[in-house]
Amino acid sequence: MIQYAPTPTDRAPVPGSYQAEPRYLGYRQDDTAKPYAKYFRTDCLPFQDHVREVLIAGMAPTEYAYGVEDAARIMSRAGHHKMETGYTRAPGGWMINVLTDMPNVTAEMWDWWFGWHSCESARYKLWHPDAHQFTAVGENRSADRTLTDRQRYVGNVSYADEYVGGTMQRLAIRFIDPTRLGFDEPAPGNTVICARVGLSQYPVAMGWLIHQIRPTDHGCEMRSRFFLNDSQMLDLPAHSVTGRGTPLLTGKASRKIGDTVLPRVISKAMGPNVGYDMAVHCASEMNHLASFLPDLHQEFNGAP
Repeated sequence: MIQYAPTPTDRAPVPGSYQAEPRYLGYRQDDTAKPYAKYFRTDCLPFQDHVREVLIAGMAPTEYAYGVEDAARIMSRAGHHKMETGYTRAPGGWMINVLTDMPNVTAEMWDWWFGWHSCESARYKLWHPDAHQFTAVGENRSADRTLTDRQRYVGNVSYADEYVGGTMQRLAIRFIDPTRLGFDEPAPGNTVICARVGLSQYPVAMGWLIHQIRPTDHGCEMRSRFFLNDSQMLDLPAHSVTGRGTPLLTGKASRKIGDTVLPRVISKAMGPNVGYDMAVHCASEMNHLASFLPDLHQEFNGAP
């Protein structure tokens, strides 16, 4: 398995808003004053028809799964994989795939979005109004206009509280350069977004995500992959995690305890229906945001 080495941003104190900011779905009065509030919709758009067909069919054969270490090789091929949308068991957990067709959307818009949305919860809620409650970014780089969109999120941490199915997940999403997972530098019109997915309340990683965006004749397509079968105790100080039990899982002596309880922590966090729930969540949020992302990007690209 590929190991993740924490960065200085990972090891910095959790943003102050994590403890102070109230959690709630939707927009309140202060949110409606945001300059982008006109893009907020109270309900998430339905997902695309092919997703509905897959969910009715149920779990895909386990033979369709592969590991994150093989993702770059398989996803760099032309065409599509047997399981472009679906979920199945993988050794130690789950693999979830979602294909989203996005008319009039470009890869550039997605790199901009990942560099723009994490500094305000009201921006994050645009993405999935029925699930997203809170976000904060480990290092707010929005004021540095010398950075590219990718440089704003690669090497950064997004702390995100969101529902996946009926379960509130408090996540720490650590974005990495896709070359670390074996991808080549993307060609013009393409991008790949990669991250180590973990829990914000514990020094624990439980999987990986990949969003590959490729151009089509009418916009682009996003091929999302979630590998929820690769857990790891992270070497983080107590001030970088938020749970009350973190002293038991930080520090060299405590990591042995962490290695023992890690499978139970991950199992409880994911739940028995995580494959289905993640497919629904991803298919909903990506299709929803893509419906207005071109207009949002045109209006706010270049602004902090």
